[in-house]
Amino acid sequence: MMDYFVLKQDERVSDAPILLDVRKQLDIRDIRWTSAHKIADTLIFQVKAERESCYSDVLDGQLFLVSERLKRLIEAYVPDTLFKMTPLVDVTHHRQSSYYLPIFEEVEALGPSSERVGDGSVIKKLVLHKDKMKGKRIARVRESAKPLIVVRLDVAESILRRDFEGIRLERVAME
Repeated sequence: MMDYFVLKQDERVSDAPILLDVRKQLDIRDIRWTSAHKIADTLIFQVKAERESCYSDVLDGQLFLVSERLKRLIEAYVPDTLFKMTPLVDVTHHRQSSYYLPIFEEVEALGPSSERVGDGSVIKKLVLHKDKMKGKRIARVRESAKPLIVVRLDVAESILRRDFEGIRLERVAME
């Protein structure tokens, strides 16, 4: 049996930059393989940040964004991942950082023991169906309204071997 982990921004990173006007530039429903063509190849976002803000390798506040270093690692494991360049511009502190919006394959992977809240688009307890994840190295869980990215054990180990900042990996139950 293969283990999977949720890839996300470490919640201890409290001073991450905040993207401004996301909804003006992007319909988040288009962050899917079937409608990625509707998204511009480059999305420039102004950010609200402090001089010491932490630009970690994963930012998942409003969108799921990855640094250029993490993008290269993802491409090594899943070469057909689509990426939209997403420079983050802090006008106040004259800083620009290069990020990418990855568009991963979506998998309907929730197992029967998963728990949902409200209309079902928010997942309280994630349990993946092992047969539906078979062979997937990195995938987005389709049933989640918020981007929920899961990575296989080999990808997680590769991430941990490098000195990425502000990343958290949480083991996911399988059935």
